[in-house]
Amino acid sequence: MNLNPLKTENSLLNYDYSITSASNEFVLAYQGRYFKIGEFMYQILRAGQQAKYLEDLHAQLGNVANVSLAGLKEIIDTKILPIFKTTAATASEAPDDGFWYKKQVLSSRQSTTLAKPLSFLFGKSFYFLFLLLTGVNIALYSRTHSIVANDDLPLGTEILTWVASYFSLFFIMFVHELGHTAAAYKSGISARSIGLGFYTIMPAMYTDLTDVWTVSKSNRIKINLAGIYIQLIINLGLVAALHTISNDFAQSFVWKIYIFNSVLMAANLVPLLKLDGYWVLSDFLGVPNLIKTSNQLLLNAVTKKDPFEEEKPRDYSLKKILLVVYTIIRVSFIVFVTFMAFAFVYASILKTIALIRYLPYLSFNFETAIEVLKRVVTIVIISLFTRKYRKLFSNVILKRVKWYRA
Repeated sequence: MNLNPLKTENSLLNYDYSITSASNEFVLAYQGRYFKIGEFMYQILRAGQQAKYLEDLHAQLGNVANVSLAGLKEIIDTKILPIFKTTAATASEAPDDGFWYKKQVLSSRQSTTLAKPLSFLFGKSFYFLFLLLTGVNIALYSRTHSIVANDDLPLGTEILTWVASYFSLFFIMFVHELGHTAAAYKSGISARSIGLGFYTIMPAMYTDLTDVWTVSKSNRIKINLAGIYIQLIINLGLVAALHTISNDFAQSFVWKIYIFNSVLMAANLVPLLKLDGYWVLSDFLGVPNLIKTSNQLLLNAVTKKDPFEEEKPRDYSLKKILLVVYTIIRVSFIVFVTFMAFAFVYASILKTIALIRYLPYLSFNFETAIEVLKRVVTIVIISLFTRKYRKLFSNVILKRVKWYRA
């Protein structure tokens, strides 16, 4: 209740939010979510945590900005309050992150305890050591394959090495996430949890680093590169093992782990998916939501402009040029991946049909069992991979049917 009818209540006091400032970056935190804001918005929100009335808030701002009381109220009503209301409305909604299964495996305290011994790796020399390790790994890669003495193992043994290598991914990914947690601890924040999930048959571990927005850009980039940094160190150990192991099975096993680890590092650095490289590029460009910005850039390029819209000067800044290049590469990547996915599904269906047709004429042996198992695994992969899109398609069809019947 407003006890002073001559003054307007400060509506910002109704929301429990926090604001932080680091390296000329301003962040608003509300209900576990973070929003990058400008300095003027930061000043309003900071004063808004103390002022009881809007008039007092306006007076506290003083000479920070030349804005009238009515203008200040409009900023709060149209720019700030919608953030709070939208966040509150969507707080209970689970984000669609692509996992068909996910589960927390370590709490904040547990993950921080395990990661602390690694925190010494993320000091002031981190970037130099990261570049050095990257160069060493690239140099070693071209010479590593010749170390493997025998790739022609019996089929059963070869399958066993692939299965063992697959399960080794869980360890690599776990240590990768500990790297993120250790770098975060070194930067003064704690990971909220470490979890395990699955994209189709691919295991994927993740670290909840929501509070990363409270640290500086340099530390955010360090945290995002920390997992790959740990993998670079693991690769050195794997190369050393390949030099000392003489057993064919062990060499093949270690070699596959080395390849998996190298592929995972390369994939994580590609900024076209929301992996580590994406967040590094996002921080480097200073664009919090890179994909959304890229989509808007593409939409502006392909849609007809309003003839009454005021002509704006063209932006030829390095940031804009990099965003344009990123958008072109990302669209090309999506087209390529979509084409390859359809080609894979089509070829898999043809091979499965052919196997079913000729199965009665084949003698049942180990090779036949393996071929049948490959077809079954492929069908499972396709089913899991298209689960999200099949559900979306079904919802569209069902809506059309309901509309038609109505």
